[in-house]
Amino acid sequence: MAVTSVTNSALSSEELNQASRAVSNELGKDAFLKLLIAELSNQDPLDPMSDREFIAQMAQFSTLEQMTNMTKALEGLSGMEPYSAVNYVGKLIAFEYEAPDGTVSDAADVVVAVWFDSKEGAILETAEHGEIPLKKIDGVTAATA
Repeated sequence: MAVTSVTNSALSSEELNQASRAVSNELGKDAFLKLLIAELSNQDPLDPMSDREFIAQMAQFSTLEQMTNMTKALEGLSGMEPYSAVNYVGKLIAFEYEAPDGTVSDAADVVVAVWFDSKEGAILETAEHGEIPLKKIDGVTAATA
């Protein structure tokens, strides 16, 4: 019985090139699966992939999927960061204060409110020094009576 080549492979050469480009830029789930399917469909029938190689590749795919899910979860948390500023209300914060005359000094003040600005992010309103952007805070502690 003669072995004939399969002309109707799972992926065309253009799809393989696209998958290869995806690997060089970023290995996504779809690209990984396309490469695995191409490898399985084009393997030598007289020397097939060993079980260990297949299991290792599936483990890599599982790891990739978990990292993708973790990245999505972290991206969701980063959007919540400005809202954590409400925890500063009633706390004593330390910051570098620039007075209206241009002098800069270290200062501390109690936060009385939090505002959200689309450009600056969270802004903490203090009792004596006015509005201080969250990104300029050097420290925080419980307010003293």
